[in-house]
Amino acid sequence: MLMVTDLLGLLHRLELTPTATNVLSVMVDQQSPGGVVPLTQQEIADELKILPSVVSRGMALLVERGLVLRKGYRYRLHPVLAGYTSEAELQAAMARAASEGVPPILLPEYQTAPPKPGRSRLRVVG
Repeated sequence: MLMVTDLLGLLHRLELTPTATNVLSVMVDQQSPGGVVPLTQQEIADELKILPSVVSRGMALLVERGLVLRKGYRYRLHPVLAGYTSEAELQAAMARAASEGVPPILLPEYQTAPPKPGRSRLRVVG
């Protein structure tokens, strides 16, 4: 299956949780050509051996970032993450995405740098 891979270099900047990364991995692995994911959140949870509520939080982040497109209870991968059976199918999907106005993939933007884990500016006043 052919895939557009330019996004792989940006994955670290998407600041995905480990769960979201695992959910995305299962979705990429189980997708049909064109990025349709024939799995429910329950099936993804079963595959990862985690609770469906944990999958739901990971999925919400993937949808928020634009990596996964949701329509009702169905999911599909953003066209740049989807796999295709041929170069022609890939080009047609990119043209369709451009004409339909597929939402962009969103990198988190911070006004200030996010806090580093384990460091606090709070001080004990005695």
